[in-house]
Parts: sequence; structure tokens; C-alpha cells
Amino acid sequence: MSGPNQFKSAREVLREVRALLHAPPPRASFLTVGVVDGAAHRRALYQATEGFVLIIGERAAGLHAGYGPSRSVALLQSQKVLDFYTLLAKSSRIRPYLEQLPRPPETNVDRDMIVDELARRFRESETLGERSAALRSLFLVLPEVPDVAPEWLDAFDRSVVAPTSEDINLLLQTLQQAAPVRFHRLNAAGQGLAVAVRPQDPNALPIAQHHLRRAFGDMLGQFEAYVGAANGRLDDGHLDVPPESFLLDMWSLGPAQLAQALNRERLTAHEAWPFIVTALSSPRTTRPFWFLVSMVDDPGQLLAQLRRAFAAGRGGHLRQQEAPTLAAVESLRDRRLLAPPAPLALFAREAFVAAERGRAALAAAIERNRGTNREAAQEAEPFLRRVSDGELVAAQAFAAVNVMVNLEARRYWTRLLAQVATDLEDRDMLVQIHRDGDLVPAQSPARKAMKLIDAVTYGPQIELE
Repeated sequence: MSGPNQFKSAREVLREVRALLHAPPPRASFLTVGVVDGAAHRRALYQATEGFVLIIGERAAGLHAGYGPSRSVALLQSQKVLDFYTLLAKSSRIRPYLEQLPRPPETNVDRDMIVDELARRFRESETLGERSAALRSLFLVLPEVPDVAPEWLDAFDRSVVAPTSEDINLLLQTLQQAAPVRFHRLNAAGQGLAVAVRPQDPNALPIAQHHLRRAFGDMLGQFEAYVGAANGRLDDGHLDVPPESFLLDMWSLGPAQLAQALNRERLTAHEAWPFIVTALSSPRTTRPFWFLVSMVDDPGQLLAQLRRAFAAGRGGHLRQQEAPTLAAVESLRDRRLLAPPAPLALFAREAFVAAERGRAALAAAIERNRGTNREAAQEAEPFLRRVSDGELVAAQAFAAVNVMVNLEARRYWTRLLAQVATDLEDRDMLVQIHRDGDLVPAQSPARKAMKLIDAVTYGPQIELE
């Protein structure tokens, strides 16, 4: 009991158990009796309880409000609890009490297919209740458990009975921060193909490992496969560069997380050039690539590899990129200011000035569109005003804008947000817009913003004003 005549809540008990695992008193030694490495075992138990705070909330919702997740989501949660029990049973003191555990009828539940289905349900939902149910299930299913904070946990609890737009927006932002790459599923363009990996099935369709989506595969494995293929083809005098989707996945991570995912601090020229050429091959607006240039250990070798790639290129657009790109890379290498009339310097200066002008005009756009099909939703207006005032970056208003029911209004305000995006924190928002088939009018501004942010953050020094 937490006090006289007052029982502890389940979350209070969980918090105390996790604290005990983190700093165990002597009386907790029964947890590790018969275990070779007691400290490692306690860490495993601690990690196994991540997400239990959500299961507790979902149990309360089912018991008191009659709401619950789908059967497949429930099966995943039951497996999570059983995995915890299995760890507990490694202690010889506890094992006798856990010899007979119930088992779910299905043990192979494909988490990624469930995420895709929940993302589809969220996109197609027409009511706050339906969106809330899909989001709650996504919190349960995604392996990246957000850091527990009172704000989103309270919103999670409230959303069971009386979800509000503010709670939905907060939960969306929390998911985005916890799992930025997986979060793209909520706004991905087009419909995905449901895939199950069954290596022992003779009737299965064979697919090369590096063609599987990042959700099923290993980014490092795909990265190495693309690098090997591109360099092999270049040796034969041809270009065969990686897909743009993989390049943007890497940009979404940023250099620090990308280095961790690829298990290397720096990139060689042979590893970086294929993705740089992918970015330069895009028509009209090139895609981000300076983040990769900033990771290369030998800029001189990169220049040599890029010259080989340009020589092998057949397209007129790519050949037009050769001189300005090489000059800009040399400026970065030599730490020299890149000034007009260099195309990148002109673009960055003009795009930045236009973005700042557009930011200041957001407040006027709110008033101008009242009573029209483009009117900003009540929940989104405060965020948009704070962006206009410079208090928030564009991405911090995107969640509120992206749940607008009126598609014309959603497209309009998304386009304006893309036009004013200049901060690195806007990166994930811009990739989502680029991939969302419903937001075509905003995609050209999003691509220009990606190019601007990448060049200003990671590229050569450019004076913007």
C-alpha cells in the first residue's frame, strides 16, 4: 500500500520494480539465484519491462471502458509478458512457480505487417475515436518505446474515452520522436505489399535480400549491397546507383544515427559516391547529399570517384551537375566560402530569403482564408501562429495540419509549411510530404527545402543574407 488505506496503482508498482532492478538491495538477490551474470540478467529484466506501462493502461481501458486492441496486437503483448516470465524463470528460486505458463495459440505474429495495417487504419479513419484506437495500438506494437513522460502518458489514458485533437497531435509527435523512420508508415505514398518471410516454403517467391524494405532487412546489409553493385558497374563503365528511397531513409537518420546504423564513423569515397550520384540524378531539384559528403574521410578521393561517375553518365541533366558540384565539394574541402554566381550559393540565398518571408506571412494567411475551404483547423491555428512568430519550427505544426479532415486545407497548409522549412528538425516532415501521394502540391516546396537544409547544414559555407 502507498499509504494508509490506499493501495498502490499498477504503474506505481511497476516503477518500484524497475527501480529495484536498476539498483537492487540485498533482499532482491533471489532474482539471480543460479544465474551466471546477475548484473546482465537484471538489465535484461529491466529492458523486458519497457512498454509495460502501456499494457497497464490498455488493461484498464478494457476492464473499465470495454475498449481493447485487435487480436493480433493482443497476441504481441501476451508474448511480451511471456518473454518476461521466461527471463524470471532463469532464477532457480523462481522457476518452480513459472513451470506451467499459458501460451498463445499463434506464436508467429508479423509485427511489420501489423504496423502497416494500423497505419492504413489511421490514414483512413474519419473520427477521432478511430484515430485514437489506431495510435494506441501503434504505441503497443512499435518496438521503440518512447521515454515515459507525464504529458503523452496522460494523453494516452484520456484518449480511451474522450480523445481530443490535442491528444492525437501529442501522441503523433511522441511517436515521431521515438521512431522517425517507422513513423513514415503513417504518411507513406501508395499502398504497400504485404510480405511474410518464409525461407523454408518451396512455393515462396525468391527475392534478393537487399531488395527487401528497411523494415524487414538490415540497413547495413542493403547499404553494402548497393555500394558493391554501383562500384562493380562503374568499373565496367556504367552507372547503377541506389534508389532514392534508400538515400532519403539515410538522410532522415542524419550522420550520427547513420554512422551507428552502418557501424562506421566515416565513409570512404567508394561508399559515398553512389548515393551522391543518386541525389544529383533527380530531375529539377537535386536530393540531399551533403550529409554524406561531410562523412567522407578523403574528399580528394571522393572528387576522383565523382569525376569517374560523371564520365560514365549518359544523361544531360547529370552532366550539367558536374562542374558546380565538384566546385562546391572543393570549397567544402578547402573551407572556402561558396559565393555567387555559384548555383548552390544562389539557390540557398534565394530559398532562405523566400522561406523567411513566407514564415512571416503565415499569420496573414490564417486570416485571409477564414470561411474558405482552406481555413486552418481550430487545433492547427495556434501552432501555425507560433511558427509565424518564430517560436516553433515548421515540423512542430505539421502533426496538427496533417490530421485536417479537409484535404484542400491540409494540402494548402502543408505546402506553406514546406515553403518555410529551414531547420534540421523539419527533415522528417519533408520526407513524409515527399512520399505522401495526397500531398502532391506540397512536394516541390518540400524537395527544395530538403536541398536547402542539407546544403546549409552540411555543405560549404554560404552567406545567406
